[in-house]
Amino acid sequence: MNEGLQDRLEKFGLSLYMIRVTLAASLSWLTVHTLYGDSYLYFAPLAAILITQGSVKASFEKGVYRMTGVVLGGIVSLIVGRFFDVGALSILLMLLVGIGIATACRINIQAISQVGVTSVLALTFYHDHYIEWRVAETLIGVIIALIINMIIVPPKGFVKVKGLAFEGSLLLADALSGLAGGGRGAPQVSDTLARSASLLARSEQQQKELHYTLTHYQCRSELRGLSQATAHLKQIQCYVKEISSEIALLPTHHAASDWMAEIVNATADCIALYGTKTLSDAESQHPLPESLRRARDLQLAWFSELQGQCSLTSIRDLGAVFSHLNRVLEEIEQADYVVISAAPQNSKTEATRAMHFIQKGLSHKL
Repeated sequence: MNEGLQDRLEKFGLSLYMIRVTLAASLSWLTVHTLYGDSYLYFAPLAAILITQGSVKASFEKGVYRMTGVVLGGIVSLIVGRFFDVGALSILLMLLVGIGIATACRINIQAISQVGVTSVLALTFYHDHYIEWRVAETLIGVIIALIINMIIVPPKGFVKVKGLAFEGSLLLADALSGLAGGGRGAPQVSDTLARSASLLARSEQQQKELHYTLTHYQCRSELRGLSQATAHLKQIQCYVKEISSEIALLPTHHAASDWMAEIVNATADCIALYGTKTLSDAESQHPLPESLRRARDLQLAWFSELQGQCSLTSIRDLGAVFSHLNRVLEEIEQADYVVISAAPQNSKTEATRAMHFIQKGLSHKL
């Protein structure tokens, strides 16, 4: 689908989900009508509508739950229907047996509810081959819905989710830089952190929608790397949030000091460099390993100097800030190592060098 066309359609409420649902339901009805004629035509489109989700994996899981419920409910209704007529007693017994077995087997709640629905309907239509039609046409609807989910995907989906993660990484770096002035009364920092978390979450969700699609096959290795990078950035976002809270509790002469600004900005630069290197095609102004080394050296140097100037209480509070700043660097190093490890062999020397940084740190001093 053309990107501009999709944007225009969404203005009128024609979302990608709606397109998937309508196509899946229509094709399911057409398929069953072609194969079987006019018998129970509604089961296949109904299944297609109910199992269509945002991702292929979610649709597959819901399809499995629905098929499990249909089959189990059909079996129970066949057994009960041989001995009882339709009535309160037969429905009670059928639901007790069917739902009881499903619950005992720890089947998903969606499948359990489907057991009850299928059992009641199957008992009602016991003499009309309802169960055979229900299973066959539900399976057709599930298969067609999965195929539509695999084919109908957002245009330039991978580029979009990568852009969202990149923008989230830059906002994350901006939020950390915003703490350089002390982090006091800075709602813009909290707002930037929230926007960054939202972008990373959107990117992660949309990445899941690309898995197991036809377009996913072309960029499966890049999508795997993007998923790993997004997970690391989300962990860094948690550390930055902790740093924000800890800096806000420091005395002003520490929180707003020049040395604190230098350390925080150096760490923020590493986040921005990692995002630029991993999530964009832009050239980094400085090599990431050198920036990581500089940021860590600054942390070590200033923490060593402060130990001879501050009280134990101040060292304790400052240690929490330095500890999380160091964890940010370690997370970036680990993330960058994963990226380099997936690169050609001539880049492995850089990976070894990056791992050397991980062995250093503040952990032995904090």
